[in-house]
Amino acid sequence: MHRLLPVALLLLVALPARAQTDDPPAARARFDSAYVAWQDGDYPAALGGFARLMRSADAGRFRARVALLTGERYRTAEVAPDGARLQWSRDGRRAAYTTDGGRTTHIVALDGGAAQPLASLPGVGLAFSPDGQRVAYLVVTESAALRAARARADSLIRGQDFARYGPAMQLVARLEQEAARVVERDLASGRETEMPGGDLAKRALAYSPDGATLYLVGAPRGEPGRSDVYALTAAGRRALTEGPGLKTGLLVAATGRHLVFSAGPATVAVLDLASGAVRDFAGAEPALSADGTALAFVAREGADYVLRVHTLGDAGDPAEVRRSPRPLATPAPSPDGGRRIAFAAMPREDWEVYVIGRDGASEVRLTREIQHDRFPRWLGANRVLAMKGEPRHTRAYAYDAATGEAERLHHNNTVRTVAPEYEWAPSPDGTLLLISADRDGDTITPERSLQLVTLTQEVSDDDVLARLAAMQREEDGLRARGRATFEGIEARVRAVTEQVSVPRIYESARTLFEMDSKFITRPGNRRAIDYLAGELRRMGYEPELQEFEPRPGVRTANVVATLRGTVDPDLIYVVSSHFDSVEPGPGADDNTSGTTALLEAARVLAAHPQRATVQFAFFTGEEGGLLGSREFVRRAVASGARIAGALNNDMVGWMNDARYDNTIRYSNPGIRDLQHAAAFLFTRLITYDAKYYRNTDAHAYYEVYGDIVGGIGSYPILGNPHYHQTHDVLETVSHQLVAEVSKTTVASIMALASSPARLRGLALTRTGVGTRATWTDAAETGVTGYTVAYGPPSDPMRASVTVRQPQATIPAAPGDVVSVRALGANGRVGWDWARATVPN
Repeated sequence: MHRLLPVALLLLVALPARAQTDDPPAARARFDSAYVAWQDGDYPAALGGFARLMRSADAGRFRARVALLTGERYRTAEVAPDGARLQWSRDGRRAAYTTDGGRTTHIVALDGGAAQPLASLPGVGLAFSPDGQRVAYLVVTESAALRAARARADSLIRGQDFARYGPAMQLVARLEQEAARVVERDLASGRETEMPGGDLAKRALAYSPDGATLYLVGAPRGEPGRSDVYALTAAGRRALTEGPGLKTGLLVAATGRHLVFSAGPATVAVLDLASGAVRDFAGAEPALSADGTALAFVAREGADYVLRVHTLGDAGDPAEVRRSPRPLATPAPSPDGGRRIAFAAMPREDWEVYVIGRDGASEVRLTREIQHDRFPRWLGANRVLAMKGEPRHTRAYAYDAATGEAERLHHNNTVRTVAPEYEWAPSPDGTLLLISADRDGDTITPERSLQLVTLTQEVSDDDVLARLAAMQREEDGLRARGRATFEGIEARVRAVTEQVSVPRIYESARTLFEMDSKFITRPGNRRAIDYLAGELRRMGYEPELQEFEPRPGVRTANVVATLRGTVDPDLIYVVSSHFDSVEPGPGADDNTSGTTALLEAARVLAAHPQRATVQFAFFTGEEGGLLGSREFVRRAVASGARIAGALNNDMVGWMNDARYDNTIRYSNPGIRDLQHAAAFLFTRLITYDAKYYRNTDAHAYYEVYGDIVGGIGSYPILGNPHYHQTHDVLETVSHQLVAEVSKTTVASIMALASSPARLRGLALTRTGVGTRATWTDAAETGVTGYTVAYGPPSDPMRASVTVRQPQATIPAAPGDVVSVRALGANGRVGWDWARATVPN
């Protein structure tokens, strides 16, 4: 499915004001009509309207606006399918990134927006010389101890053991640092020289501006709580600092006269290279201006946060630029000697980005979004790059430093797919931007595609038209499949979804909110268990309390209600949400919103049993480490339960604009498409999608049953600033939005539980006359046959046949994809295809 663009922040898409005042009225009316359709989630109408506008004589006036709404305004190209730890040479002609978990470093040359590979190095911690002709990096010598430490860390992260994963990775880092050698490489000749790093644990490298000296942050072996700064030359190694404490975040001033680093959690140190003297300032988050003359940092004085700027080499004290009782962070001096400072501040619950004069005057607020806006950095003299969203799911925007006018820089060009971003590296002149981002909304695979955005080259009218046409095809296909999914049951589904009640959802939410924290160790947890069980009994269910003891002396329980199937009761579909919250807060969105959506779904379905059994599972202990969901799955396996599919909703009630939007978080593409259809056929909900299940209760299903999961949650689109905070309170939740999610859930589970499940055991064998496909017979009663589709990966449904038995011989060639689904007795078709590739 994968369709048009992550449109979660549409009200923030910059529609350039200067291009609107003289728009021809008729053309502006056409744009406005398409824009409103887009905002309503009527993508076919919107795309058609934009395409007609882009084929008109007014296309040039509206190209930027349409491009920003539907994807990138600037030319964007993939540099590599995977990349992290991004950096540029000082001249902006070369860049580097790592792969293989940071163990291999790649260097590329950038020319005209294209990247040409230069070298791949078996090392990390790369630093470019000022002229970009040499690099220094750390080569790690493998050892049995290091391999064992990595294997242990890998096993802990696979098992979601986060408490022990952190220390395990610290051990890996220490062993790597101790085993590292400092190597300098001439990029033209490939000649390498080992530098005199000695037996230090090597942590960071940086060149002096003249390229004659390589600075190293290292630690004597056996002293993990200490590090110092050293100067390396061909002649040897010289310590520039000496003393206890960790030196981190080494910055080299462009003047070549000073080094700046953090010397502990609340100390900024400035080393004068000429005299060897070190000045310490109380503060953190140091940042240098591009010309190397201005240092900005944030300090704490009593209850206040203070933003300060210091002129390097000045014997005086740093100047106070701004003081606030609310948090300040991440200052960035402008390239012109820090005449202006960009910084993040928290005026209320979320971070916003500001620019202020070095004299403390002329402050401009650049962002006014309810999501977090953070990490500003300058793209030249009057443009600021900043990041929007919750830390795991951030997106890059550029702002005019004088007006605050904003535009989003990377979309991944799909309507319904999300592309969270993780790293950003602007070139020194601010004309190019490297972004590490998910591909096609896939947050599961470890690869993060590396994209190059050329901020001086806009897309053309033809580019935008081609984009719109591709989106239209994808959206039309999705909607056609969706209508077919609900064919024959649409009226019945609509009658049930219309029973969902916003007032009932609100009353349940208010009751749960008044219990305060529902963490497993808090009294609210047991109160919530009793309340949910009581409500389910009033609906006519006989709820099961799955009591267990996740910690010594701590007892909690899942609450499970079962709606027994009328035809295939042994086949089970589960709808779940966790009802617990983090310990400090009431969790109105995380996850009372999902809980009340589930409770209302159970209510309206109580009198409407489906062909298969439906279980409504209210999980405890998600915030303690997926405790309840794993207990539920453990019991299901022990009892031999045949779970065919599952929906898990988590954080569904927060809105950041006027749209009723949310994300389908799935492992199964059939459920993903079915849920899109449920949303646009029966609700006001506008849905995106992301392959996303880790660190949620959906993961517990996946660990045992594989990719059978869908569901809805705000992440990774809507970065709720109240997430896991004490201010995740009732008034921040839209209960109308919760109702739309509940309706989508009801429609989805009705379609799933009345349709054949995905088939199992698909096997392909080459024969003399083609390919023989066999599979396990469908689990449902009354299946009348099977559809077998086949074709190349580019067109996998090119041909199809219908058979009555679980086998078929088809003219599929090696490399073709074969897909099979069952045909139900009631005219229903399977909700997902079993797929396999024909072997060679």
